[in-house]
Amino acid sequence: MYRFGVALGLAATLVLAGCGAGGTDGPAPAAPAPTRTVPPASLSPATTLVSRLPRLLGLVDGYHMYEVSPQQYEIIGRNVPRVLGREGLFDQGVRFGANYDRDKDLHFVLIDPGLSHLSARQILDRLLGI
Repeated sequence: MYRFGVALGLAATLVLAGCGAGGTDGPAPAAPAPTRTVPPASLSPATTLVSRLPRLLGLVDGYHMYEVSPQQYEIIGRNVPRVLGREGLFDQGVRFGANYDRDKDLHFVLIDPGLSHLSARQILDRLLGI
């Protein structure tokens, strides 16, 4: 009987010590809600990407072709010497082209990442100053 009392007292002490370890008198804070990182299944990937520029149009002769806005086109034009020249990407085989199709009112850039170990999108982000 004595052992039962000691065991019960020890158990009560451990439970009470565990309750006071947090140092708060209120309930535990709720965990933050997880954020959704993928579009809902009801939307196709094209639905979420069509309206945002720059937008990948596809591959043309090994170049990644991106549609850009007129403002982005101007920013890219100012940043080409810095990104390709001073950062040494031209020496790593990165090739770049830009054009405007008046018939379709389409500004676009062409990027070949070459041997730079960067993706075409990473190069485009650098050209945009992102």
